[in-house]
Amino acid sequence: MLNRIVVILLLIIIIIQQLVINTNSQKAYSEHERMVVDAVEKVKKSVVRIDAWSSEGKPKELGSGVIFTPNGHIITNAHVIKDTETINVTFFDGKKKVGILIDYSDQYDIAVLKVDPTGLTIVPAEFGDANKLRLGQTVVAVGNPLNFGWTCTIGIVSGLNRNIRADNRIYEGLIQTDAAINRGNSGGALINLAGQVIGINTLVYRGKSGAEGMGFAITSNKARYIANDMLKGRVIVPQRAWIGIEPIEITPQLAEKYALPVNYGIYVKAVVPDGPADKYGIIPGDIIIKLDDKIVDSVAKFNMMIESKKPGDFIRVTVYSNNVVKVINVKLDFRSR
Repeated sequence: MLNRIVVILLLIIIIIQQLVINTNSQKAYSEHERMVVDAVEKVKKSVVRIDAWSSEGKPKELGSGVIFTPNGHIITNAHVIKDTETINVTFFDGKKKVGILIDYSDQYDIAVLKVDPTGLTIVPAEFGDANKLRLGQTVVAVGNPLNFGWTCTIGIVSGLNRNIRADNRIYEGLIQTDAAINRGNSGGALINLAGQVIGINTLVYRGKSGAEGMGFAITSNKARYIANDMLKGRVIVPQRAWIGIEPIEITPQLAEKYALPVNYGIYVKAVVPDGPADKYGIIPGDIIIKLDDKIVDSVAKFNMMIESKKPGDFIRVTVYSNNVVKVINVKLDFRSR
């Protein structure tokens, strides 16, 4: 009889423990889910759909935007509205307005539109500080992908300060996320669980491997800074740092064929007269092997490292010149693009 009572008591204890574990697990999951729902609820009226049309009246681009001011200013990507004739903006409640382009920066891929706020419920988004982001932090992408209407996808911060060359631009300091970003998401919001915009969704990178889950957003700090400059009437000059050479990527095959002293680096095919390289003594036939003490083994990496600088910055260039290794501090100039 005593043994039976002990067994029953043990079973009761096990059942109670399991109930406690299940309750706690469900509570933790529900709390996270509630935070996601609340964040999306907070921002959904601040994200708009953008339809851009060519001068021939043909649809040219589909995108999203984020309401920036109570006066109807909207931030989006420059590539969404560039070279378009008519811009239509659709709000969460279905109301439509014509968007007027205030300014755009092709270099930074940021644009500001303006709509007449009459008759609209304008809800500006709250912008957070992207500098406080941490790897693994939950984020939600909100926008209008593939013409499906308002859509949100959840993911994490997969990387920070990413530099990518895409669409003839070099994007710097991007947020990487595995939250699904597709055509139509461009210009939309990447938010944290406080419902704050911490990025402007910009591109998906697939590369030659066709990789999935690599979406990128311009940081809220950069987008807000550029947008404010535009609203103040400041000209966003599209300039990149420039060194003034014609580069050729050295491969092991090229190195063997031409008996080069190294099997990697950038071969200087030509130098622009009076350009930065020319002024600091870099000549055709030199081989650049390092920039700022970092190995350069591709033209893409070489260009990205140069163009990540500002005109007037110095860059430390390590070169093979007549089989002698030289280190030259080159002051970069600019070439408008």
